[in-house]
Amino acid sequence: MRAFDFCLPTNATIIPVSPDWLHELKYDGYRPRLEHDDDRVRLITRGGYDWTGRYPWKVEAALARRRDSNQTC
Repeated sequence: MRAFDFCLPTNATIIPVSPDWLHELKYDGYRPRLEHDDDRVRLITRGGYDWTGRYPWKVEAALARRRDSNQTC
């Protein structure tokens, strides 16, 4: 499974406008990283906790999306 580091959030008063920027507005809640490896999906927090069991509907949606994207026309 390929690992990615979390980006630390940064407060800002304006949103940068450039193709070099990727951003999101975050109001509340949590932002786990979805890790997908074949038929295995995990939701990992920035602290390294496995929250897969807390969000079974997200896991099923990710698996279904993977199945749909692997189908050929």
